[in-house]
Amino acid sequence: MLQRLPNKCKEEYYKFNQIGNERQTFIDSDFDYTDQNSQIQFLRIGSLQLNKNIQPCSEFKRSQYYQDNSLINAFNILQKDIQFVKNIYLNLNSLYGVWLNLQGEWHLIKIDEKIPCYLTGNIQKLATLECECEWPIIIEKAIVKVLGKNYDILNRLIEESIESFMFMLIGQPIIKVSTEDINNLKNVIISQMQFHSLLFAVQKQNGLECGYVIQTIVKGNIKEQELIQMRAANRNLVIQGQQQIQNDKCIFFLTFKQFSEIFPELCIIQHHPNYQWNSKELFQQEKREFQQYIENTYCYDFDIIQESHLYISICQRDQNFNSNQLVSPIKYGLIRILISKKNDDQYEFLTGDYNIKQNVCLDIQSLAQGSYTLFCQAYFYNQIENNPKLQQEQQRLFVQYFGSSVPDNLIINKNDIQEQSKLMLASLAIANVNEENTRTYEQLEQPEIQVTTQMNLGMLYFYYRNMGTTKIEEEVIFDNCDNIIDYETMKTLNKFNVTVPPHIDYLKLYVYDPFVIFNEDQPIFQYSCNIKSLVHSSKKTLMAQSTNFSKINNKQSIFESTANNPSLELITYMKENAKQATRIWNNNHIDVQMYIYQHQEGVIILYLNNTQNIYEEKLTFILDNLTINCTASLRQGNQVFFQLDSYAHLFIYLDIIDIKKPYSHKIQCIYTHYKDI
Repeated sequence: MLQRLPNKCKEEYYKFNQIGNERQTFIDSDFDYTDQNSQIQFLRIGSLQLNKNIQPCSEFKRSQYYQDNSLINAFNILQKDIQFVKNIYLNLNSLYGVWLNLQGEWHLIKIDEKIPCYLTGNIQKLATLECECEWPIIIEKAIVKVLGKNYDILNRLIEESIESFMFMLIGQPIIKVSTEDINNLKNVIISQMQFHSLLFAVQKQNGLECGYVIQTIVKGNIKEQELIQMRAANRNLVIQGQQQIQNDKCIFFLTFKQFSEIFPELCIIQHHPNYQWNSKELFQQEKREFQQYIENTYCYDFDIIQESHLYISICQRDQNFNSNQLVSPIKYGLIRILISKKNDDQYEFLTGDYNIKQNVCLDIQSLAQGSYTLFCQAYFYNQIENNPKLQQEQQRLFVQYFGSSVPDNLIINKNDIQEQSKLMLASLAIANVNEENTRTYEQLEQPEIQVTTQMNLGMLYFYYRNMGTTKIEEEVIFDNCDNIIDYETMKTLNKFNVTVPPHIDYLKLYVYDPFVIFNEDQPIFQYSCNIKSLVHSSKKTLMAQSTNFSKINNKQSIFESTANNPSLELITYMKENAKQATRIWNNNHIDVQMYIYQHQEGVIILYLNNTQNIYEEKLTFILDNLTINCTASLRQGNQVFFQLDSYAHLFIYLDIIDIKKPYSHKIQCIYTHYKDI
């Protein structure tokens, strides 16, 4: 473990060894041993006759005195690969040490051997979680010390989270995969198990999170059906009604279909035993303050010495750490991150992401040798009910590198931050230019003028690139601009005018409203607009009008669509997440696919003809609280009849009528034609 950590961690390790060798009995003067319960006594863990070996425990039972439900579930997942425990656990005489990852940084937490117990009859019993080994008891105490130096802190956590504890124990990003597509779920589980990844899923029971770890895939007794073998933290948490093993009451089995119905997500921690860590605190180069929130902007350069697989995480302080000080839960603002390659004074956008759930992580499969720039923007809220010191701590961000080779330098980009922001965002726009989101003035004999409009990374941008010979003017009027605000003023702006001379680039930027993100659990961001465009030349003025640009984005479901102008992003999303059905002609499968995706405002249907033939189909709909939205010429009452040319696609939308009521649909499909063009 030590050789995988940055050099500053080695100093903590050497100090740990020095203390352990100098003292036969270590007493932790930083720990608070007072307890509100008079029955609690603190005893040496060695007197409790627990197993000192680092091995899997048969069961983890919750404490009768402390709320450690999420923690015992995290231990159940962690011990699936016991090497994870061996990596973070140290013992030297009476001194114990546990490596914990706190906000992206590894720290060696030193504790002594005193553990809370209670007397029942003449027998001393653990007041902590119950198991047969020492290691969970010691790790729990180290976490308690970090959270608040007193066991009672476990009873004051505002929000328990298995994921937070897992990141603290392993320090690796957790990848999440939707379980909706059963075939994809099966492929992911089997392939990830071949690479020894740690797989688990989380479900709430009686308001508490329960974590279940996947152990293996086995053949069932009925037609040798494949079953997922899973393990619960204890027998009381086993999902009811499932087949169990007689000699191990914590193990049960699910079919892939049952797994998909019970768990919305599969969580993956990939197996990288030789990957290294590095981390650094970020300091903002620009700060904008508003009444309800602040916006910090960061820009850093780093070098990659050799090609590597690299995870880059922006880590925000976890509210669990502040639980003894919080009046109300910390609300996390949006964080966006962009990575671009530096080529002299230009940027080449590589990847980026955003999130409103504490941390954001990029998984870069292959990062070539070279110089790069990290651009980050983060929003923090002024929650006046919490003390100012705590809010300042919340605004500290760390970047964590985890990969086959990690950069050891992260240097502040000292160029003008506003200019760097424009260059980075321009590189993002240029990298995402396609036929679906870009307009040209080719019909006006100015093909070198391009305007790209896209919602991406929590932003809406209009990127004007005038490489033509005349200036252009545009007037953009929003018919609808829900929860998206002008970046310069951070206010609603329903109209803007722009003039772009020849050989000039211009970026008009809107962003998701931070105040809406604070007040709504699942905000939806959408817009539609009309655009009037003017092109001036020495001979005449030409005018074109482009109307009804629109888009919806709901980050919670990662759903994107473009009304009447489906984007490649939506096609990709449908292929990855929607239910799929392959068409059959003359008893043979043909490469014509139907995808159906249900969301909170209706249903999306996509047809893809991946053949050289013409394909026709007739659909008859039985709808409740839905209406058909498609090209008018295709629809006749409750029927849609369409013809797809070779390699063409078609979207049909079923829009909800009353959002407050449930909806349902049935579709009858008749294949009418399939032959060569």
